[in-house]
Amino acid sequence: MAYRYSFDDTDAGFLRLPKSDYQYLQEGFQLLCSQIAQWNEKSLEHGALYPPYENEIRDLERMIKWGESRLKTASSPHTSIVVSGISIGSMRYCKAALIYLRYIKRKEITDKEKEGWPSGALQPLWDKVSYIQEIEQFIVYPPADILGEAMPKPDIQLTYTDNLWDVFVSHASEDKEDFVSELALKLHEKGIKVWFDKSTLKVGDSLRRSIDKGLASSKFGIVVLSHNFFNKEWPQKELDGLVALESDGKKVILPVWHNITAEEIRAHSPMLADRVAVSSKSGLDNVVNELIAAIED
Repeated sequence: MAYRYSFDDTDAGFLRLPKSDYQYLQEGFQLLCSQIAQWNEKSLEHGALYPPYENEIRDLERMIKWGESRLKTASSPHTSIVVSGISIGSMRYCKAALIYLRYIKRKEITDKEKEGWPSGALQPLWDKVSYIQEIEQFIVYPPADILGEAMPKPDIQLTYTDNLWDVFVSHASEDKEDFVSELALKLHEKGIKVWFDKSTLKVGDSLRRSIDKGLASSKFGIVVLSHNFFNKEWPQKELDGLVALESDGKKVILPVWHNITAEEIRAHSPMLADRVAVSSKSGLDNVVNELIAAIED
């Protein structure tokens, strides 16, 4: 179906972001507007009767101008910028701008990889891309259709749902020092992109929400099962619900047993106890090798 301009002016409530986050949104607006403006210019150069994206440029320039005024008056990076009475159409532009910004940043990092940048220098750049995706999660509406005109078609769905990390590591905070930190480091040294610190579980956290969020940015979830893990008193249905995250026989949750037996795990979650897992007793190197084999399978 051919692209056609549309804008839903239904009230979506409000959007609230700290100045530091809104600056990413503003950058995304500017990049998206610039790309669409280039298509307007090319169309006119080739004899078009009118610029095809005139309405979209008007919308984006309006939002850019509004953002510039708010950013100037915000006193610190933590000052909240609130867009009251924002429409669904504007929310969709916000989503499109952030996705487009992330798409551009990923391309820049890929170019740097080809230039031979080391992984340590690239990691902070990947962290920035991940953070932009976290901001996207505050916007529940789909991106504006104009995104499909700005990005190459094969890249749209990939960028909208892509996995920034190979794995995230879900674990109890008490297991960080004696095992999990070293596990994450070893995986990183093997070239595995690991989302680690943000997936630490503390008392009162929801296991399902943590894992759902981790899987939104990762291909696999490593879950370190231990006495500390089960002492968080998550209900059994939440633990067994991990299996529901997988479909068509694809392994997504990769269990690691740390100082705990199959019988002890079965007392908490029979479904998890019956899953193929690797134990920390077999040695850290073996755990890393087994996990990499599962990830690359």
